[in-house]
Amino acid sequence: MNAWFRRDGQLHIPPALWLLLLLPLLAVLPPVPIDETRYLSIAWEMRQTGSWVTLHLNGMPYFDKPPLLFWLLNASWSVLGMSLWSSRVLVMLCGVACVALCERVERRLAPDASGQAAWMLLGLIFLDLYTGVVMFDVLLCACVLMGFLAIVSYVQEGRRGALGLLFVASALGLLAKGPVMLLHLAAPLLAAPWWSAGAPRVSWRRVGVMMLVVLLGALPVLAWAWGAVHTLSAADAQNLLLRQTAGRMVKSFAHNRPVWWYLPLVPVLLLPWPLVLRWRRIGAAAGVWRTSRAARFGLCASVPAFVAFCFVSGKQPHYLLPLLPGVAVLLGAWVRSDAALLAIRRLWVLVAVVAGVLLWAMLGHEPLGRGVMQRSTELWLYGLSSVMLIVACAYLALSGRDIRIERRAGTVALLLALALLPLVRLQVLGSLDVRDIAQRVAQLHAQGVPMARTQGEPGLVTFLARLPEPLPEAADPAAWAQQHPDGVLLTYSGRGAAPAGTENVVKLANGWVGLLPARVVQANASALDRSPTPQGD
Repeated sequence: MNAWFRRDGQLHIPPALWLLLLLPLLAVLPPVPIDETRYLSIAWEMRQTGSWVTLHLNGMPYFDKPPLLFWLLNASWSVLGMSLWSSRVLVMLCGVACVALCERVERRLAPDASGQAAWMLLGLIFLDLYTGVVMFDVLLCACVLMGFLAIVSYVQEGRRGALGLLFVASALGLLAKGPVMLLHLAAPLLAAPWWSAGAPRVSWRRVGVMMLVVLLGALPVLAWAWGAVHTLSAADAQNLLLRQTAGRMVKSFAHNRPVWWYLPLVPVLLLPWPLVLRWRRIGAAAGVWRTSRAARFGLCASVPAFVAFCFVSGKQPHYLLPLLPGVAVLLGAWVRSDAALLAIRRLWVLVAVVAGVLLWAMLGHEPLGRGVMQRSTELWLYGLSSVMLIVACAYLALSGRDIRIERRAGTVALLLALALLPLVRLQVLGSLDVRDIAQRVAQLHAQGVPMARTQGEPGLVTFLARLPEPLPEAADPAAWAQQHPDGVLLTYSGRGAAPAGTENVVKLANGWVGLLPARVVQANASALDRSPTPQGD
């Protein structure tokens, strides 16, 4: 506790703990379709079936991801109860671990550091927003940072305990998201003789030992795959072992985008720092790599993997989240070399942008949230966003100059991210909320109404409706409707608009989902002409 107080007696809250401000806001966003709802449903099916090895979605084997996130979700539910909030607490704790581990990695590399990298990481609005959503990348980021800490510790001290930590990090990362973990560890490991220059010389033998330990970390995920394969058909086993590794990396079946696609996103993903940096001073600050191990490590932990991701066919912005700690370590080294590198007054520009979005949401012609949710909910969200914005302004204006600039900037950026969450709910995700349709499905199921789902429905409501088992698939919806004239079809389409007669329609980012009574299908069978199954994340 004494470490929380500075020598002048002022309270100093570690940067990782500031992320706990997210706790009361984790329920602001609805469950995000299609990815978050799908992962929650997979974890729910794991719990209902007791199948802890082979993953299932809608009762069918699911091959896209390893099981760690789903195991942890069930552990969180066992401790905190079954809810969306308790699911997101798990991801938020992974975010806290990311900031804490980033601080430890930086202190290993630069003993004179005062947590600059941790504050830079905390201030990344993109990371803050994703820390409140159930996805794999924040968990993977924590595993990657654990691996970074192990690599740095072993390079500096050669302790066997560091190799044990590296094995655990590699195993957890592979169980979290598969072989991409190796991509994140490759450059810091192979370039250890370069970034550690100035310390005791790192032999290639030591590098080889670390490579061997990282590869041995694949044993747990191979054991899981072996156990899963024994319950699958030959075709499904091949799908699990091949399609989701080489196929995802070389020729992605989802989100196939050009090589340059990430480049224009980089300034947005790094906000607020591109706005706060004094660009005329960057040239001199960047030259610190010649003398700073932290700067060299930050380059190794971010640039090579980013180039590799550009050539991987499947691309999504959140795939880059585990690269952000390397960027934070690099920026921290720059700030230590030039105390005037950050211009905190420029954060007022970002404050003005958030305030403008808030005013547009409240006074604009037709905000997206209006008409979708109750007026009381709208007012509550507007008020919450306004309060967080006022707190951010007050902190920016009143925090003393005795507080280091990266601490002030990181805290303000986090507060602005919290102010954005209600606006994201109102303007983006308000119309994507599938909880009402899930509640209706639960009611119909409890009443004994015959229900089925159309092909390709991506597990949107299985968890949210707390269904004891997934709805059966209607391979031939028209025939099913004839057999169950009083039944209802949970219908998903990746394109177009819902046909007349569809109830509880929710428009998704791509397509729609709704409840289609059997009588409507009987009257118009062509209403179910739909797109192929949805893409993975």
